[in-house]
Amino acid sequence: MSEELPGRINQLEEALAHQEVMSHDLSDELAKQWQTIERLTRKIKELEEKVATRIATADAPETDDPPPPHY
Repeated sequence: MSEELPGRINQLEEALAHQEVMSHDLSDELAKQWQTIERLTRKIKELEEKVATRIATADAPETDDPPPPHY
């Protein structure tokens, strides 16, 4: 049993090392995805504002009269 122990310890250390690498890789990927989500959220908000502006402009009454001089 004592001869087996160092081999098992080495296997556990290798498994732990692989788990740590995987954990770091997943953490990095998650950070990238959050950046992407935040960027897309900002873009959606910008597009919503543009659409709202266009809708408000489209709802304005159209007249053939030129705008007053103060415009």
